[in-house]
Amino acid sequence: MATPSVRNNFLYKSILTLSSYLISLATFPYVSRVLGVEGIGAVNFADNTAGYFILFAMMGVTSIGTREIASAGSDRERRSRIFSRIFGINLTFTLATLLLYFGAILLVPRFSQNADLFYIGSAKIVGTVFLVEWLFTGLEEFRYITLRSMLIKLLYVIAVYLLVNESDDAMLYLSLTVGTVVVNAVVNILYARRFVTLRLCELFSLHYLKENLTLGVHGIMTSMYITFNVVWLGLVANDVQVGLYTTAFKLYTIVLGLFTAFTSVMMPRMSALLAEGDRTSFEEAIGRSFSGMMRLIVPLVVCSVILAPQIIRVVAGEGYEGAILPMRIIMPAALAVGVAQVLSVQVLLPLRHDKVLLAASIVGATASLIINLLVVPHLQSVGSAIVTFVAEYLVTTTYVIYIAYRRLIAVPWHSLLVSALHTIPPAAVSLLCCHLIDNPLFCITAALLLGGGIWALLNRKILAGMLKR
Repeated sequence: MATPSVRNNFLYKSILTLSSYLISLATFPYVSRVLGVEGIGAVNFADNTAGYFILFAMMGVTSIGTREIASAGSDRERRSRIFSRIFGINLTFTLATLLLYFGAILLVPRFSQNADLFYIGSAKIVGTVFLVEWLFTGLEEFRYITLRSMLIKLLYVIAVYLLVNESDDAMLYLSLTVGTVVVNAVVNILYARRFVTLRLCELFSLHYLKENLTLGVHGIMTSMYITFNVVWLGLVANDVQVGLYTTAFKLYTIVLGLFTAFTSVMMPRMSALLAEGDRTSFEEAIGRSFSGMMRLIVPLVVCSVILAPQIIRVVAGEGYEGAILPMRIIMPAALAVGVAQVLSVQVLLPLRHDKVLLAASIVGATASLIINLLVVPHLQSVGSAIVTFVAEYLVTTTYVIYIAYRRLIAVPWHSLLVSALHTIPPAAVSLLCCHLIDNPLFCITAALLLGGGIWALLNRKILAGMLKR
């Protein structure tokens, strides 16, 4: 099986990421206006709660599966054995999670108020176990992932515009959203037969249990300042505050997605380089990744903070002005996540320093728990944004200290300074557009074309180098 180039993988993953956010931008402004801030809040509360339980079902499956499948190379027998063991662990944890989820719906009053929405969310939990996206990521089948996802998402957009027309269509909207997971899962599990054969005798192997628990606890700790934020906010506030925070967070994830595309492409490649003993190429790839990441994320963060009022107005519409401050607080966290993505996904995971990920997540979770308890009941959506900001920087700082202490790699920190200097022109353009152009859509468009054009000229060499094979 031929190994695809990083350039092609990144291209496919970027297309997938871009299409995902184009689809979000195509549907969210429409749905936010149809359902209103309270309806959006109710849907996101149920969807994020299901997503929180999925963390317990998945545990460390995604990271372990990608890494181990990549290390199997072209050996189908070994790959099938790995797949069966990891799928079996995932299935076992999912069944246990479903019992807890249904129990929570019956026992927690805030959940039972919208029980129908939460029951729909259970289909997402079931569908995720059969999604096995980690298999295709480990195989670097990004072309397949991209084409499949784009087709299903296109059908989703059409269905949303045709069927979601009234403020009481929240249940239908969530059903369509969950339905994309279920359809993707059905297609994936059928296509997976080309690459693996399910070994029933391996389904209940405990081979990866320890690693799954270690990385799983890391994921759950991380969720304290991501997914759990929404759940806690919904419990101590109301659907309006959830709607404001999730609107800001959705825009934040669009920025994150632009560089997550690259790190997810690089993870299996980095594992393969280490398996081959090619440490030199490994360290060179890290340097290119970090430099390219800084050039991309710093101007995105700065310009997004400047243009926050215009972005909220265009994407969400009237009634969402309360999301502007949460967006401005949460957006700088993307810089910390950018550094963390390179250090964790491309360095610590391939080098199998899993315990560091767990330790860092505990630091972030502890801070987020304290802020959630003390601040969020009073500041509500703004408090949730503060939780994310503080936790992400603490986690990244933990990674940096550990890698520096162990001297695992030489991080090119000078690229951060260069990125800051290259951000000044697009930031100045964005400020000028805000002052000179009243129409929010025209303002964003002008800032994107002028500022983005200047940034592209300044960074054309480093971005081309980042995509070297």
